[in-house]
Amino acid sequence: MARKKTILKSHILDTAYEVVKTEGFEGFTARNIAKTMNCSTQPIYLEFKNMDDLKNELFAKVKDYLVETVFQKKRTDDAVLNTCLNYIHFAKEEPVFFRALFLGDELGADRMYALPFEAMLAAFEQEAKTKGLSKAEKKQAFEKIWIVVYGTAALVSQGLIKFDEKAVTANVKETIAKVS
Repeated sequence: MARKKTILKSHILDTAYEVVKTEGFEGFTARNIAKTMNCSTQPIYLEFKNMDDLKNELFAKVKDYLVETVFQKKRTDDAVLNTCLNYIHFAKEEPVFFRALFLGDELGADRMYALPFEAMLAAFEQEAKTKGLSKAEKKQAFEKIWIVVYGTAALVSQGLIKFDEKAVTANVKETIAKVS
């Protein structure tokens, strides 16, 4: 009779997610994930072809978290402002995770850039002032707004600037108003 698996693919993925969330990608090694799970590396390589395979599945889990949790918070009545503030709050509340995802290239800079872009496109569709913009105009508006949002989030996550809710909100609102 074959032995029953005790360490499942989902357990490994959840552990890898928690490791990146708390340690960044510096801790994303088979040995460290196995140590965290109190097992050998064998179950990891039985479930995933290699660490890049695990990383690709991790991206899907990260994407779900950002789309379903981070970008869904309603902080104001303006969907565009919410998207911006939610990103900055994520950087403030989970700085290690934010830096791992958005200041490095482990999951692919293009893929990670696309996540807030898609969230912003959805937000643009909810606001009368941006709904009628063409796709090219929306991309241009996003890029102008995102320079401020990304910069603020990066500085907050690194502790280089103090997070002041009123000042950050006013700055983002001003940027949005100039663009839309």
